[in-house]
Amino acid sequence: MGKSSKNQDPTSKRSQFIQPLSLGKRNWESYIKEFLMLFLAIVLGFFVENLRESYVEQQSAKVLTQSMLEDLKQDRKALKEAISFAEEKDLVIENFLQMLHTPKESWDTVAIYKSMTTVFTTFPFSPTDGTYSQMKSSGTLRYFNQTLVNQMNAYDNQLKKTVFRDEIVEKAEWELVPLAGTLINFEVTGELRFNKPITKEMYLKIPDKNTLDILINNVAVVRTMMGRSLQEYKSQLALAEDLITKLESR
Repeated sequence: MGKSSKNQDPTSKRSQFIQPLSLGKRNWESYIKEFLMLFLAIVLGFFVENLRESYVEQQSAKVLTQSMLEDLKQDRKALKEAISFAEEKDLVIENFLQMLHTPKESWDTVAIYKSMTTVFTTFPFSPTDGTYSQMKSSGTLRYFNQTLVNQMNAYDNQLKKTVFRDEIVEKAEWELVPLAGTLINFEVTGELRFNKPITKEMYLKIPDKNTLDILINNVAVVRTMMGRSLQEYKSQLALAEDLITKLESR
């Protein structure tokens, strides 16, 4: 029994050591496969998430583009109306000033009252900039290429100039009110403003040439400010037309 134990096959002992080593090798291969699968899952997850975000941004950009287009088209309509009004008002004021430079005996009192009513009538441009303001505050301007964003910013900067010019015109008109209040009957201009028949007295209280010159100067200032405002309207309209074309071609 002891002898047979000594003569045991040595390869059997070697196999006892080899078997654990091969088991360890299989475990490492399993770990590597699991790592690769996990890595691929993470990479694919990022890839899918990026695709989803890109799709969401594209859809949001489409909605914002349509909304921006609607705002711009409203602005375009309002600008055309403001330009038409400003040009008509300028013509009325031009004729009014020409009349004031003629002898008083040739003045048409009704025409003077109508002209003064026009001088005090305003038609300021009111922009529709809700979509741009929303995009600017929410950071969604990044959905658009930089060239288009630059155009949107340029349009917004012009809006500030246009609105500011409207405010200057209104200020010039209000500064004329105290003087005009001593010269004409505002009850009549109120009736004319709302296309009502004239029922009140139409008097003109221009006592001397000095008062007349001050009136002419004040009316001329309103006309000048209107001319500057008209320039801003036209610049704004040109930017609106260009931006509409760019957005429609997206």
